[in-house]
Amino acid sequence: YKRQPLERDVALLEEAVRHDPQNVDARVTLAQFYLDTAMYTEALAQAGQVLEVHPDNDGALIVSGLAHAHQGRAEDALVALDRFVTLRKDQPMADEDLLLETAYYFVGESYMRLDRPGDAVPALEAAIRISYTDADALYLLGAAHQELGEPEQALAYYHEAARFVPDFSEAYGGMIESYAALGRADHVVYAEGMHALSQGDQAVARQRLEAATAALPDFGPAFLGLGLACEALGDMEAARTALQRAMELTPNDVAARQAYGRVQAALADGE
Repeated sequence: YKRQPLERDVALLEEAVRHDPQNVDARVTLAQFYLDTAMYTEALAQAGQVLEVHPDNDGALIVSGLAHAHQGRAEDALVALDRFVTLRKDQPMADEDLLLETAYYFVGESYMRLDRPGDAVPALEAAIRISYTDADALYLLGAAHQELGEPEQALAYYHEAARFVPDFSEAYGGMIESYAALGRADHVVYAEGMHALSQGDQAVARQRLEAATAALPDFGPAFLGLGLACEALGDMEAARTALQRAMELTPNDVAARQAYGRVQAALADGE
C-alpha cells in the first residue's frame, strides 16, 4: 500500500505534534487538515489542546467553530466563532478578510439552526459586505427575512443568490414561498418554473415559464428563464425570441447576454 500525498502530509504533521506537543503552529495546521478532510472530532481535539493554553489563538478558534458547525452543534460553534469575530473584526484588513467572512456566515447559519433569524441577519449582512457574491449567505439572508415575516426583503436576497448561482434550487424554493406570502400568484408560477429548471425538468419549466411570461410581459427574469429552458430543450428559435425580450427588459443582465450569445452561435452553426 502506497500512501497518497495528503496522507503523507498528515502523517508528518502528526509526527511533528508527537515530537513537540507544545508546537502550536503544528497543532493548528494539523487541526486544519482534519477539518478539511471532515475529521471533525480529531480537528476539535487538536484545536482544543491549543485553546486550553492559548484561548485567543484565532487559527484554533476558527477550526473549532467550523468543526462544531459542521457537526450541527450550533451553540458550541457560536462560542468559538463569536470569539474569532471579536479578535478579527477591527483589524486593518477586516473588510477583505475571507476567513472572517466565513466566520460570519457560520455565525448566521448557527443562529438559523437555533431558530434565531433576527440574530442571524446582522452576521450574514457582515458576511456579504466582505464577499457580496456569497450566494449561500445571500440565500440564508432570504430565509432569515422570510422567517421574520418580511417576504419582500427575502425576495431581494433570493434573487441576488440566484443571479450568482443560476441553478440554486433552494433560492427558487424560497421565492415560491415568499411570492405566495405576498399573494403574487403569477410570480409564484415564475418561481415554480425556475425551480423546475434548476432540477433539470426543462419541459415543466418551459410550460410554467410560458405561463409566467404571458402573465408578466414586463418581467425580465421570466423571459431569461424561458430562454434557458428552450435552449436546454434544443428549441433555439424560441430561446432567441425569449432572450431578446429578456435583454430588452434587463439590458444589464449578464446571464441573458451570455445565453443569447450561445443561442446565436448554435443557430449559426445549424445554418
